[in-house]
Amino acid sequence: MKCKLQVITLAFFITLAAGTTAFCQTVIPSGEAVGVSLKTEGLLVTEITQITDENGFTVNAAYKAGVQKGDRIISVDGNNLSSIEDFTEYVKDRPNQIVLTVMRDDKKMNLLITPVKTEAGYKIGVWVRDSTAGIGTITYINPDNSSFAGLGHGISDVDTGDILTIKKGNILTCSISSPTKGRRGDPGELNGIFSNAPLGEITKNSQCGIFGKYTGENITENAVEIADPHEIEAAPATILANVDGNGKKEYEIRIRKISHSNTSGKNMIIEVTDPLLLEKTGGIVQGMSGAPILQNGKLAGAVTHVFVNDPKKGYAIFAADMAANTK
Repeated sequence: MKCKLQVITLAFFITLAAGTTAFCQTVIPSGEAVGVSLKTEGLLVTEITQITDENGFTVNAAYKAGVQKGDRIISVDGNNLSSIEDFTEYVKDRPNQIVLTVMRDDKKMNLLITPVKTEAGYKIGVWVRDSTAGIGTITYINPDNSSFAGLGHGISDVDTGDILTIKKGNILTCSISSPTKGRRGDPGELNGIFSNAPLGEITKNSQCGIFGKYTGENITENAVEIADPHEIEAAPATILANVDGNGKKEYEIRIRKISHSNTSGKNMIIEVTDPLLLEKTGGIVQGMSGAPILQNGKLAGAVTHVFVNDPKKGYAIFAADMAANTK
């Protein structure tokens, strides 16, 4: 980590071509930190493990059946088991062969697997995940239809790296406390506690961010135009962020480099120049992904990644690409 430039996405733990006209021309920049809670569509296989049966022999039932890391288990014997608890309870009482229906690379397939009898009941040797949660930042709200966009990048599974397919999700009220300051080789993070009070429903998790319906209080700030990517300059700009629980504030940054050909959401390299933000956070920290970038009175983009070896710098996505991805 100390010898090679690394970047890290800023939450938890299909970009269109540059210059595409945004679907929504004026939006209200947010910058508010929120809790993000997702329930996955099916159960995501995060690891395949060996099992020691009741006689002390090692068996790898899932591997033999063809189960792979990253598969999404959508049903067992035709039953839609939507939680880890339901899945575990079902399998542990099944001595005979069962059918796992999984999604892999957008293809559905049935896998036959024989559970292994252990001292704790029957098991098949997979670790699965059904939900994830963390802190992120809302980029903008569209006052015309009360939709929102945030993060600027998709929420991916920490083990597989795949963007999660969501069953349902919410953004939640979050109480931010003092941040953990970022240092070279050790990215910082926003700290906070989020409640069960929803601010909106997440309907889409994509490479360009999370999108959904905003249901919080009416936002009274002025709307601004979304900048065409070719209007954006390698010059000073600002970001909006709530990093310490004292409300969102505007901080100075500089856009160092612009890439119109990048298709991974890393359209800009930015650097925090504001002394106050550098004192509070050391630069860009996890949880700031989605922080809106303003330049020349327009919404230019959103923070997405931090450079691990230089937390003052990071990547950002064009706001126009986020807006285009809402359709």
